[in-house]
Amino acid sequence: MKMMSRDRSKPQKGYTQLMQGTRLSTARSVNVDCHVKHCYEIARAVRNKTASAAITILESVIKIDSDRPDIRRKARAIPFVRGNNMRHRNRAGPRSLGHRKGKIGPGRFPAKASREFIKLINSAMDNARHEHDDIEPEDMVITHVAAHRGQIKKGWIPRARGRATPSNHYQTNLELFLEDLSSEIEDEDEF
Repeated sequence: MKMMSRDRSKPQKGYTQLMQGTRLSTARSVNVDCHVKHCYEIARAVRNKTASAAITILESVIKIDSDRPDIRRKARAIPFVRGNNMRHRNRAGPRSLGHRKGKIGPGRFPAKASREFIKLINSAMDNARHEHDDIEPEDMVITHVAAHRGQIKKGWIPRARGRATPSNHYQTNLELFLEDLSSEIEDEDEF
């Protein structure tokens, strides 16, 4: 296993977390076309869950895009907790979102970002099948998941009198580690 270290004086390349563990599988998506804020909240929701449980959660979020109202009602919201909570100053944040059914509080249904995360988790599971023959990838735990801002596609909107307004398109970098924790539990039972 190759260890990666970070040199903060140089531009960041590769994973932002050190890869430690013998039964580890990774996946990475670069310059994904979805909102960073949505990806951050999804990453919080699926961290420390098994791969199959995370895919189940994300597939229930995607149900909001259905045309049938009976399927839309079964959609599950992702809790949105990051923000400044300054509703009294008319600023955006999770408190300005409506509360959803259940005990999650403010939340949304980020369907596009959920589809990207499902692709990423499936990629990590395929990598696990390829690297380790004796592991069941659906039971592996998501130990690290991160969403960072990617490249910015710069654009300009021409305005009157020779001026121009920037119209930038922000992209997202996603990374995910799947780890088989069942072998560590068996090692602890031996002692």
